[in-house]
Amino acid sequence: MAANDQARKRFNKALKYLRMFLQDTAELNRLTRDQELDDEELRFCIDMAISDFNTTLPPTPAKTINTYPSLYLLMHGAAIQALTMAGIRQSRNELNYQSGGSSFIRSNKTAHYQSWISMFKNDYEQKKRALKIAGNVSRGYGGVFSEYDYVGFW
Repeated sequence: MAANDQARKRFNKALKYLRMFLQDTAELNRLTRDQELDDEELRFCIDMAISDFNTTLPPTPAKTINTYPSLYLLMHGAAIQALTMAGIRQSRNELNYQSGGSSFIRSNKTAHYQSWISMFKNDYEQKKRALKIAGNVSRGYGGVFSEYDYVGFW
């Protein structure tokens, strides 16, 4: 029961930090006056970031919200998922309209989302892989032994 309480607390803390990191609050979204992504969508993004870490090679022991190795990586991984989700929504709702010499463009922020995703993704992927490789090296990746271990100990 205590592990579930700890997981819930960590997940809520990650949710709060992710919203802060994305600056996605009603007060800061001056044009929409609302949050772009609701709590359930951000929870999904956090779960997706953990799943991404667990399925990326090289294989390492599966991580949970309680054992995730880096808040930085979790925030960047979840932000990539959140920006992807919001960017897809923006693309789907983009509208270009022209009439009588006037033009109107609504929700044309797809390129901005793609730019942020690209910036976060490059850094995230490098650090994620480096952390996983370092973890494997430190665990000996299953215990690879050398005959030189016995030199001097006959």
